[in-house]
Amino acid sequence: MNEMLKTLSRRSFAANRLQNLIAVLAIALTAVLFTSVTTIGMGVMESMTLTMQLQKGSRSDGDFRNMTAEQFEMLKKADFVETAGLRMPVNFLSNTSRHNVEFDVLDEIQAELTFCSPTHGRAPENDNEIVASDLALRDLGAEPEVGAEVEIEFTAHKKVCRLTMTVSGWYEAASDQISMMWAGTAFRDAHPEIFRYTYDQDREMAGTYDSDFTAASTIGLKSKMDQLVIQMGGNPSDMEADNYIPAVINTMTNSAPDPEIIAMAAVLVVLFTFCGYLLIYNVFDIAVMKEIRRYGLYRTIGMSRRQVKGLINRQAFGLSCAGIPVGLAGGFLAGKLALPFAMDTMSIEYENVVAEVSHSPVIFLGAAAFTALTVFLSTRKTVRITANIPPVEAFRYVENHAGKRTKKRMLLGKGRNKADAGRPAGQEKNTAVRSSSMPGADISRLAWFNLGRNKRRSAFIIISLTLCVVLLNCVGTAAVSLDVEKQTAYMIRSDFAVTGSAAANNLKGFRFREDAVDPPVMKEIAARPGVKDAAPIYKNTVEDTDVTYEFGKDISAAEHTEEESGMRFCGDERGFYFGVGKDGRPVCNVYGMEESTVARMDLREGETDAHALYEKMLRGQGVLIGIQTERRDLSMMPDFDFVDVGETITVYKDGKKAMELPVLAKAALNGDDQEIGFTCNGPMQVGGDGLFLYLPADIYKELYEKPVVYKYAFDTEEEERENMAAFLEAYVEAHPEVYFLSSQSARESAEKSRLVIQLVGGLVGAIFGVAGVLNLINTLITTILARRREFSVMRSIGMTERQLTKMMVYEGIYYAGGACALGILLGTVLDLTLIRGMLAKMWQFTFHFTLLPATAVSVILLVLSAAVPVLALRFFYKGSIVEQLRVAE
Repeated sequence: MNEMLKTLSRRSFAANRLQNLIAVLAIALTAVLFTSVTTIGMGVMESMTLTMQLQKGSRSDGDFRNMTAEQFEMLKKADFVETAGLRMPVNFLSNTSRHNVEFDVLDEIQAELTFCSPTHGRAPENDNEIVASDLALRDLGAEPEVGAEVEIEFTAHKKVCRLTMTVSGWYEAASDQISMMWAGTAFRDAHPEIFRYTYDQDREMAGTYDSDFTAASTIGLKSKMDQLVIQMGGNPSDMEADNYIPAVINTMTNSAPDPEIIAMAAVLVVLFTFCGYLLIYNVFDIAVMKEIRRYGLYRTIGMSRRQVKGLINRQAFGLSCAGIPVGLAGGFLAGKLALPFAMDTMSIEYENVVAEVSHSPVIFLGAAAFTALTVFLSTRKTVRITANIPPVEAFRYVENHAGKRTKKRMLLGKGRNKADAGRPAGQEKNTAVRSSSMPGADISRLAWFNLGRNKRRSAFIIISLTLCVVLLNCVGTAAVSLDVEKQTAYMIRSDFAVTGSAAANNLKGFRFREDAVDPPVMKEIAARPGVKDAAPIYKNTVEDTDVTYEFGKDISAAEHTEEESGMRFCGDERGFYFGVGKDGRPVCNVYGMEESTVARMDLREGETDAHALYEKMLRGQGVLIGIQTERRDLSMMPDFDFVDVGETITVYKDGKKAMELPVLAKAALNGDDQEIGFTCNGPMQVGGDGLFLYLPADIYKELYEKPVVYKYAFDTEEEERENMAAFLEAYVEAHPEVYFLSSQSARESAEKSRLVIQLVGGLVGAIFGVAGVLNLINTLITTILARRREFSVMRSIGMTERQLTKMMVYEGIYYAGGACALGILLGTVLDLTLIRGMLAKMWQFTFHFTLLPATAVSVILLVLSAAVPVLALRFFYKGSIVEQLRVAE
């Protein structure tokens, strides 16, 4: 019996090649949908995990710090630890100019876990050998090559050490700002004075043992780590304790699942399954119903219901075996091509984003399983109907009639027309019934009547096409709502901004006077053609502790001192910390500006006319304060709004009152107002959470004894922007202590986000669109094939080729028109509710309503719906009417 089913299935495949091709394409499209989105989704997650691991500098499951040698040995023997690396911190090098270089002793396990294994050369073996990144070596004046010698300088146990080291190996830096230089344990053994353990006495890191490790299982990992610290004799929670040992899980590796992402993934799975169901159901329904007379013949000669089901399931399995592999390959390729663009949108706020394409078998197994499940669900009803229909009914099976008998009777009550006047009631009834069931010569009504033959199929086609219109319109709305200028303005308010390299360094920021922009740099830039509105911006540093400000804030709750800068910070009862000066008052973050710079700021409260405001400040009548903003809507954050317009801020110099400045206005701050781009480490290291105060440059220079410029901002004539960008790129290359940012580069980064939305969203929408169009094409073509006899009879009684073509064109237009109307309506509702709500949570967007994508897609669908019947009927018209009737038998 199995051989018989195989034979019948094989012959069916051979007899219906076009239908099988459409079915394979439908299954492949469903697989493409699942695979591409899964590839992109998993690729984004794995790439972001790797990117965050690279930025953290570790791919481990967790780490322990500040251990002794004995405690480190206990860690290596712990049952939950799979591998443990050795890291003995020394310090950051002090003789680098732009790149931050941390110098430690590592073993090869630790180097592997922290992305600093040598890709060129070998690990250190002698006490004078090191491994470093290419950027670290160049910053130290050496080329990245094995055997090169470099001078390093660092401080350990309050003693400055200067050594000459030889490069045994090097690797490519993952970050532009920081990398690791490491020596082997031979260096530790050769310099015991550096590695004396005194942490419990003076908190000196040199001499302690750190370890990044991988765990055998991450279940209950934090609890296991804390218990091990206690067994070591350490304290895992009290940071002030002498025996404090931090035991921290690497959240970049073991991030908690996000409920929103899980919910979104579930919605996508349901949506894609539904899309595949709509497509595959219609394909199989049309294919099987077209051959239902043949299945009736099989039942007549003795085939059981189970065997009929097995025959159809075997065909579905064969088509799936052909379509799923093609879809998996196509979807993976599409996802692989789209992933780099998707990751580009992350590069706006994340440095050196990595695009890592996942080759996990989960992608292929999951996509194949969901596609197979979709095929199974889509064929259940068709299989059940075909297996259960009686043989006699199968022989005379036709599509459903246009209406039920009860509906026909309802038409009788609509009144008698003029043609029925004077006729007996019975004759009038027959006329009414005939006119209601046969639309007559009205081609458009006849086409509408035909749509009702299989209402489920018609509904599925319309829904499938509607999804395409809705999705593409939602994607288009998101794309046009991406506010490129808002993102650009947040990063930079002028055409160009030049700072010292420290200002753009996430680990440093503008803190010291030595980080300032030198006057020769500004002079050289000002001499370039096309420069306009150029102005230096001054800012206080950690050395300017003689100028302080009083604005009614109690900061006596807590106190600590930053070890590197020596800046003292005091906190209030709410947990805000303020950098304080010699007299114990806040130093704040204070800027000196020209009028052109103030005019670029976003003035919100008080005096909002920049010229009038600047004139008042020049006369000493007050000050402008800046309030940090919520990125989502750029509203000023109430938590940082410490004073109101009209209140007075008292300025002290050397502990004595120097002036009183009423608050004249408030400005909403962006990254450019605080430091540059998305970097704001400098203000946090100077004024902390204190006020941002903006003074005229002349008054600023009167207050501060040694005023320094932290930024030089300027615009250029449009025709000179490219030349200026090229000049600055060459200048920065030759002077690594200088950094610049341009509005054009910031704008290009924002444009990448828009491209990603259009690409990834358009990919999904296009797949839905192709699925819908394929559904429409399949339905129209197979309808023509299935109704060949009907069309031949209609032509034999007088219908012309033009009328028949017109009828089928109307049918196609009704499908597409209904879908487009419904899609535009739903797209409008979703745009004004769901999409607007989602975009309101993302600061990069400003909602803009549009129906342009839906309109464009609708035009394409309407054209296709009219063109497909015309092309298909050309094949039907070959031969005479008698020959067509014979073929239809």
